[in-house]
Amino acid sequence: MSRLVSLSFALLLAGTAILPAPARAARSAAAPVAFTSAYTDLNTQCKGDPKVKEGDIPQQCKGYGGYRIAISYSATASHITVETLDGQVTKSLATQAFAYDLQKGRKVEWRMADGKPFAIIMRITKYREDSNFDNPFDVKLKNGEALLIKGLPGYDQIDAEVDAKTPDANVAARKLADAGFSGGK
Repeated sequence: MSRLVSLSFALLLAGTAILPAPARAARSAAAPVAFTSAYTDLNTQCKGDPKVKEGDIPQQCKGYGGYRIAISYSATASHITVETLDGQVTKSLATQAFAYDLQKGRKVEWRMADGKPFAIIMRITKYREDSNFDNPFDVKLKNGEALLIKGLPGYDQIDAEVDAKTPDANVAARKLADAGFSGGK
């Protein structure tokens, strides 16, 4: 243990020893986790991957706590993932219609616990399956939207959806993410 940590710990113990018993008990109880949100605007906070020079250039988008959003493309789809800044850890979030990130108002909500991200919430389009269509993301197959809730690595137990038509859907999605936090790291 470093001297600074040892000294800080000794001062903390000394400070709590002079408090009356009820105050010592209150201080020793675990502080509640402060849940907040931060956002990545996919319309304005993404840049093309500088290593790729041609074709559908993958996007790297602003993130938090050592993570970023990455978007790659195929013929008809946008593949949205969250990854560490070094690209070594990647987790799939959703596959959506091509140019999902260009649709107006597309954002990713980062759920934070005491300022550290632990989950992602994002609005996705739901499509019905129909083998008569070559493109599974054809607008004619759209049958709704949902808020996708996915835990970051270490919080894999967080994996849910809320129908976007649900009253206060965003609040419900945050509650699901926050409830899943205690089962993580």
